[in-house]
Amino acid sequence: MYITDSGQYCLTMLETKLLSLLHVLIAVGDFLRHCFYSLPIRFPYQWKNLQQKADARDLKKVPTHLGVIVCEEDISLPDIANLIVWSIALGVSYFSIYDLNGYIKRKRKELKEALDNAQKKCLDEEQRKYTIVIHNDAESRPHENGCYSSNKIDIQLLSKADGRQNLVETTRLLSQQVASKQRRLEDITPSTVEEIIKEKFHFPDPELILRFGKGECLFGFQPWQIRLTEILSARSHHNLGYSSLTDLFHQYGETKQRFGR
Repeated sequence: MYITDSGQYCLTMLETKLLSLLHVLIAVGDFLRHCFYSLPIRFPYQWKNLQQKADARDLKKVPTHLGVIVCEEDISLPDIANLIVWSIALGVSYFSIYDLNGYIKRKRKELKEALDNAQKKCLDEEQRKYTIVIHNDAESRPHENGCYSSNKIDIQLLSKADGRQNLVETTRLLSQQVASKQRRLEDITPSTVEEIIKEKFHFPDPELILRFGKGECLFGFQPWQIRLTEILSARSHHNLGYSSLTDLFHQYGETKQRFGR
């Protein structure tokens, strides 16, 4: 078919306009896609709050007291802080953070700063009303004078000095009491030992312990508190994501404790 010069010109102009329109559509699509993916950044608190509330409802059970054992040489305080803050959003009220050599205990100030940053990043204003109190040993009382506040989160930082060493100290105390005739040898029972230990430690027993690292043991974590505790392991606490944490909580929710049956 023969096309005149004027027809060729019109066809070229049409192609040019179509190409221009295509470029505009691509640019608009890129802009809308950028706006969509930036929504969690522009509205982080509303979006994350809704997500966390939905996740908390989906969990079959949430531990009141969460234990964390870090069996890794390189410890990341920001990652520990994220784990704590996400767990708070899911409903945890007590935390026991344990590493063998007490690195986290020595870095209490840095951990508090990391927690403040994680709260600002991960929680909305309503959730940030919680007061986080860090105890540097297992003998601190989480609620002074018997007063309990639902807006208070208690975190105890533990090391080997707070674990099996306390059993040694309790044994020494009982030996001294027997030697000084304050207590009869036949009166010492497992219940007696438990009573003495519970006088020192005021946190409830943890329902769940998350163990990070390659080790399969508990590295001296307080053995008298974990008779009914579920223990789950993960490869590392480094770069632990929110979804990985909720997966562990879902795994805990599926467990059935038979209490010796």
